[in-house]
Amino acid sequence: MVSHDVQECFAIADHAYLMSSGGKVVAYGTPDELRHSDDAEVRQFTRGEPDGPVRFHYPAKPLSEDLG
Repeated sequence: MVSHDVQECFAIADHAYLMSSGGKVVAYGTPDELRHSDDAEVRQFTRGEPDGPVRFHYPAKPLSEDLG
């Protein structure tokens, strides 16, 4: 199952893998292991934190430029 819904995945999965936008596996383990991880990137994703090691690209390009 592939999803961005962390809580739903953790509710039904025995193990989970977190992947970067580049397709690299960042972490894996049981939902409890991932929830209690000391890794900043894992914490940011599992808690839905806007600030952390993963930078967001805001402001986004205007849609007209993006569709180019």
